[in-house]
Amino acid sequence: MKKSRLKSALSFDIMLVLLSCVAGSVDVMSYYRLGNVFTSNMTGNTILLGLAIGQGKLASSLHSLVALLGFFSGALIGASIVENTQKGWSYYLTLSVTIETIIIFMLVLIWFEEPQVLTNLVLYTSILLAAIAMGIQSATIRHLKIPGVVTTFITGTITSIGMSVINGVRRGFGKEMKGDSPVLPMYRTLEKRIELQVIVFFAYAFTAVLTGWLEYHGSLLLPLLPLILIIIVLIIVISRPAHPHILSNLFEKNSKEKND
Repeated sequence: MKKSRLKSALSFDIMLVLLSCVAGSVDVMSYYRLGNVFTSNMTGNTILLGLAIGQGKLASSLHSLVALLGFFSGALIGASIVENTQKGWSYYLTLSVTIETIIIFMLVLIWFEEPQVLTNLVLYTSILLAAIAMGIQSATIRHLKIPGVVTTFITGTITSIGMSVINGVRRGFGKEMKGDSPVLPMYRTLEKRIELQVIVFFAYAFTAVLTGWLEYHGSLLLPLLPLILIIIVLIIVISRPAHPHILSNLFEKNSKEKND
C-alpha cells in the first residue's frame, strides 16, 4: 500500500513538473513569435500593457490586451469545468487537461502553417489560443489546492519556497504536512514539499532557457515541444486508475443505468 502511494505521488509530481514545462515553453515562444507578449505570465503581461499604452504603441497594447482577455477567458472555462467537482482529481479535471491539449494542438498547427511573419488575424488568434490554454491550466491547478505550487506564474512558487523555508527553520523540515485535497497524493514532509516547489521552479526556468535557445537557433520542430509535453501529461492522467477519467466514468455510468 505504501509503495503504491509513493508511486502515485511520484507520477502526480511528474505531471506538475511537465505542466510547468508546458507553461515555460509556451510563454517563451509566445514572446518570440507573437509580438513580445506573455501568455501565461499575466503579471509581466500587465506591465507590458502599461508600457505600451504609456508609449502610445497601439499594436503592442492590443497584443497584451488580447492575452489578458484570453487568459481570463481560459480561467473562466477551466473553472466552469473543475469547480463543479469534489476535491481531488476527477474526470472533469482530465477533461480540462484534454481541452488544453486540443488548444495547444491547434496552436502548433498554426505555427507550422505560418512559420514566417503572422498576419494580424493569425497573430491575434495565436495569442488568444495560447492564453486560453494557460488560463485553463491555471484554473485546473488552482482547483487542486496544492500547497505552494503554481505551474503558470512562477512568482507564486518562488514566494511559497521562501515561506516554506522559514516554516522549516522555525518548526523543522521533517514535519508531516498535508495538502488541502485528501484525494491527492500530497502527504509529504515540509522538506519534500520544498523539494517539489524548487523542482517546479527549475523545470519552468530550464524549459524557458531551452525554448529560447532552440528559438534562437531556428529549430523548425520547436512548436512540437509544448504539444509533446502536454500529451505526456494527458497519457499519465488517463492511464492512472487512481485518477478517474472521462471514458471510465461514462462506462461506469452506462453500466449502472443498465443494471438499474
